[in-house]
Parts: sequence; C-alpha cells; structure tokens
Amino acid sequence: MKKMLKILGFGALLVYFPVILAFVSFDRHKTLCRDIRSEISDSIANKFISAEDIRNIALEKYPDILGKPLENINTEKMEHFFEKYPAIENCEVYYTLGGVLHIDVKQKRPVLRVFDRNMSWYIDEDGDKMPLSTKHTAHILVANGHIDKVKNKEELYDLAMFINDDPFWRSQIEQIYVDRNGEYILIPRVGDHTIEFGGIDNMETKFRNLKALYQNGWDAREWNLYNKVSLKYNGQIVCSKVN
Repeated sequence: MKKMLKILGFGALLVYFPVILAFVSFDRHKTLCRDIRSEISDSIANKFISAEDIRNIALEKYPDILGKPLENINTEKMEHFFEKYPAIENCEVYYTLGGVLHIDVKQKRPVLRVFDRNMSWYIDEDGDKMPLSTKHTAHILVANGHIDKVKNKEELYDLAMFINDDPFWRSQIEQIYVDRNGEYILIPRVGDHTIEFGGIDNMETKFRNLKALYQNGWDAREWNLYNKVSLKYNGQIVCSKVN
C-alpha cells in the first residue's frame, strides 16, 4: 500500500509541474508591467543612490516599460545596465505575479577616501576606484599627503582594508598620511601622538605590537604624554615624549 501511494504521489507531481509551468508561462505572456519597485541594500550606511533614483532611471531608460508585457522585458539586460553605475555593485531584476517589476540594488562600500592635490575619490572594498557623489559623503578612513609617492597603490588599499576589518583599528585610526618618502603615518582619534608606521612590511606584527602598547603599556595618564610613536624599527616601538 505504501509503495502504491508513493507511485501515485510521484505521478501526481509529474502532472502538477507541467500544469504549473504552463500557467506561469501563460500568466507572464498575459500580464503587463504595472509598477516598478526598487530596494537598496545597505541604505542606512550609504546613500549614494535611492530607490526613487532607480525607478526614475528605469523609466527614463525604458519609457515604454509600464504597460509592457512582462515576457518582453529583458531583465538580464536591465541588470547589466544598472551595474554600469559607479555606485552600484550588484543588481537583480525580476517580476512577481501581478505585474510588479522589482529592481534590487546593492551599493558599493567605500573603505577609503583619497585626497591627492585637488582631486579626491573613494576606493571601494574590492580595490576599485569610485568617484565621489553629490548625494552622499561617506564618513570613512581618509588618506592624504604625497599620494604620488606611493609606488604600489595596492599597498594603500591593503592598509585601509586591514584597518577597516578590525573593529579596534577602525574606531581608533582616522587618517593615513603619506610622507615625502612614500611611507605611512597614521593619525589616531584618541591621543595627541602620530604613528610612524613606515612601509606595510610586517603590517600584522606592527599593529599587534601597537595594540599591546595601547592596551597594556600605557595607562590613561600617558596617552597625551607622547607626540610620536614609531613602528619603523623591526620588532621595536619607540615613543617620543612632548618637550
């Protein structure tokens, strides 16, 4: 009996799915696009583009989309179109029964803002250059100074990502300054000192030693007694006091 029920259940599925697929196909053929709805992920942290912007862009690019049969809308082509925008990392376009076209967008996440002479831009979490926006300013780590002295721009990205990926350093370091020799000086939020970081060689060790100094080496009264902390010397931390 159980075997017979399984066979009957399997047979019902074989009949059910073609009917459903035929229904969906028929529905898509008959249903017209009656509305466009957009959702922006990470819209609290970043506001480079809004749901209203997406809807307006879609209507400008495809002025006849409302009232158009869903089957005649190339969702993949629309996704590629939106992903060309500098603030958009990923886009998914799909429709639901009832004729609603959905455009879901994931924004790019900047990790560093670079100031170089009279120019400024972001570097996103993938290491790509990202232009500024008139709609939103990201409050993130800043790099300035002699940016042209950085021999390998990936170094700046690697340093920024290390700081951003660690909650302690993300809250403590607010600026990366590049000196005339192309070496890095870090500016902390707390304390009146600067951090001579040097190059990014042994970066993990340098940050580990600096964290040990902050957490175990100094007490609260000593944070403002030093104007410079140097990590340039292998395995050493050299602190210079205010004169």
